[in-house]
Amino acid sequence: MVRFLLPVFLFFSFSTAAQIDTTTGISAPKDASRNYKDLAHYLCDAQSSEQAKANAIYNWITHNIKYDVAALQSGKLVSEKQAEHALKNHKAVCEGYAMLFTAMCREAGLNAVNVEGYAKDWTFDNGDKLYIPRHMWCAVMINGKWQLADPTWGAGGLVQKQPEIKKIINKVLHIHTWSAKNLKFEFKYDPQYFMQDPLVFRLRHLPSDPIWQLTDSLMPLQIFEAGDSAVLTFNKSYNKLNQSNPELLRISGLDEKQKIFELADRAYAYNNRFPVILAVKQIYKATSEVEKAFADSDIQTGLILINDAQHVLQRSNDYITDQKKTFPGQYSELKKVNKNANQDAKKYIRAIKADDKRGIAQCNKYAKSASAKYNKAKKKSSEASKRKQGVSPGKIDNVETAKIQKKRNSPELIVLTDSFNARTIRFADLQKNIDTRDQRIKSLQSQNGIRLDSLGQYIVIADSALLLETVSRLNMHDSYNDEVVLWSGIFKSNKYAKADTLQKYYFINYDTIASLTDERMKIQALQLDIYKKNLRTLEQYRKWNSNDTAFTAQYGSYVNDYLDCINKYNSNWADFSAYIKANKKLFAGLSKINRKEMKIAEYMDMAEDTRKKLEEKTLVKKQAFDNKENEKQALAVKKLQKQLHEIADQKN
Repeated sequence: MVRFLLPVFLFFSFSTAAQIDTTTGISAPKDASRNYKDLAHYLCDAQSSEQAKANAIYNWITHNIKYDVAALQSGKLVSEKQAEHALKNHKAVCEGYAMLFTAMCREAGLNAVNVEGYAKDWTFDNGDKLYIPRHMWCAVMINGKWQLADPTWGAGGLVQKQPEIKKIINKVLHIHTWSAKNLKFEFKYDPQYFMQDPLVFRLRHLPSDPIWQLTDSLMPLQIFEAGDSAVLTFNKSYNKLNQSNPELLRISGLDEKQKIFELADRAYAYNNRFPVILAVKQIYKATSEVEKAFADSDIQTGLILINDAQHVLQRSNDYITDQKKTFPGQYSELKKVNKNANQDAKKYIRAIKADDKRGIAQCNKYAKSASAKYNKAKKKSSEASKRKQGVSPGKIDNVETAKIQKKRNSPELIVLTDSFNARTIRFADLQKNIDTRDQRIKSLQSQNGIRLDSLGQYIVIADSALLLETVSRLNMHDSYNDEVVLWSGIFKSNKYAKADTLQKYYFINYDTIASLTDERMKIQALQLDIYKKNLRTLEQYRKWNSNDTAFTAQYGSYVNDYLDCINKYNSNWADFSAYIKANKKLFAGLSKINRKEMKIAEYMDMAEDTRKKLEEKTLVKKQAFDNKENEKQALAVKKLQKQLHEIADQKN
């Protein structure tokens, strides 16, 4: 069977059905770990339940066996005695992890089997077609039910390290993550992959022999390939488990060749992109025929067996050729998806930067405008304060009266009183305009206050989502990955649909408030002019008629009203200045957020470039490995064919 074991990134957190002891079995003396049998007894003999035994084995393996990155990258994978090799070297690829777990479980009296299948690694994108199973995990019977375990993924994952970038990201973004350069295994114990609910397990794992899904309804491969959402939707309708199927118990008792014979047809029927499994079956069958032909003394019977074996090998060779034919199209499509994912990411990142650039320009424009408005408010307030100079209630008593006094009904005094009264009416009308604008300003400020609260919430959510998306991309996930789709969706929804919309209307209201305030202050300035003119009118009246005090008696209270109006005018400018100052800080804060987003987008851009290059290299290695394994299988067929010719020559 062909297996190429790929880097696995364990950043998924799903709940597990079982209560897992995360400490039992994590260490053992060197004497007890020299061979898997002694180790199994050391870990399990004192355990009182089947679950505790399997749990102890899982914990020891996941804490002590390191993933063999060198073997993965070179393609020089151990083909025999993988359990012993894993224990001796304390490193393995997934086959070693699984075979060691299974061997130790059996030694501890538990029924366990290796399960080969498809797993979604970091290069997988929703919709990718799966051809050859690349992963191996285990099934162990506990209390009469088959349970699933993946000690490889439970041990940790392959991560990409680039320390300098990591330091920069930690400093700038205040997050703990890594970026890609060189693959390196990192222990990261995860108990969820022991006895995980089969419905959850098949989000990431799918056995090539569908019977090991451990469910009544077998999920089609196409559902698995479509992504998490499709699997979860399928699980809602088809969620009945079948962990005590008697057929599984029978299969577990077969030897490896017998399992392949039974598995092959089911695996091919389940995924017809996997014809090489039929080739493996035919090779086993041909090997058996060769052994019989060599041992059979009857010439005629031997020649018949040889002839049958030759036909079997020819079919095997055809299957191997069929599998090889899939490689160019398969990898061409994967490379195309990788390229498209990169182009989509670049477009998306450019949009983030462009939006932030516009946001920064807008905020800077408003900040500059706010500075001008603030300076204007300070100037107007200072000018208004000068109005107080020389204004006092007793000033009218010091007015120099005319030598010739005018009578109350004189035209000059009538004009003065009429002008005074007209301005007083005008003052009241102006006050109505001010009140109307004040109500409008108050309403707009209230609306903006509510918007600002919501804006802050959406910005926090969008900022957090963008950070998490960046972390995901730094972990080599791309635009088609469920995790990236989730975070980018949250970011776009909260940033563009919500935060940007709120900000847009906030600015509209802000502009309206500033305009209304400017209008209001101009009207108040007119009121001040009215006060000033009416005071001059009272003083003139006093000059022309000092004996008629009924009209001029209001001078003192009028002066006080005038001073109150000046104070209110200045207070309004002070309030507007404080409002402008607060908004200037807001604009600076929004600009800072946009600059931070641009910085995050730069790291996202850098991560995407690295991911694309690393995936390109990985796909080239995968394809080379597939071709190499295919050649090995073809050579195995040729070797058997050569043996058949030699036996035939002997028989003849």
